[in-house]
Amino acid sequence: MDARFPPERRLRRRRDIDLVWRRGRRFAGRLLRVHARPNGLTLSRIAFSIPSRLCDAVERNRWKRLLRESFRLHAAEVGPGLDLVVVPLRGPGDLKRPDVDGPFLELVRRARAGLSGEARA
Repeated sequence: MDARFPPERRLRRRRDIDLVWRRGRRFAGRLLRVHARPNGLTLSRIAFSIPSRLCDAVERNRWKRLLRESFRLHAAEVGPGLDLVVVPLRGPGDLKRPDVDGPFLELVRRARAGLSGEARA
């Protein structure tokens, strides 16, 4: 398994991120909110939106590291074909990556199920 996090796995263009915000669906848990949209590609891409009112710069960067690593390590479980924008709902505090994996993957599963339901309708 290739465990890198190459640029093509990142949502980098403003236009792509805006499409997820405007046309994607939102799925929320206690720790995170995920905005998801099908992308028609053979891989999933991710971006992070961490509000400055939520925590300071050091903690925002910590969130990005935790979420990026969770996405990278669980790419097979995330699967192909989704654009995701992940928004934390609180500061990271003393969270470790395994504490983030479960809520993140649960929201991705809900997003995939919710989006596939729309495709059938």
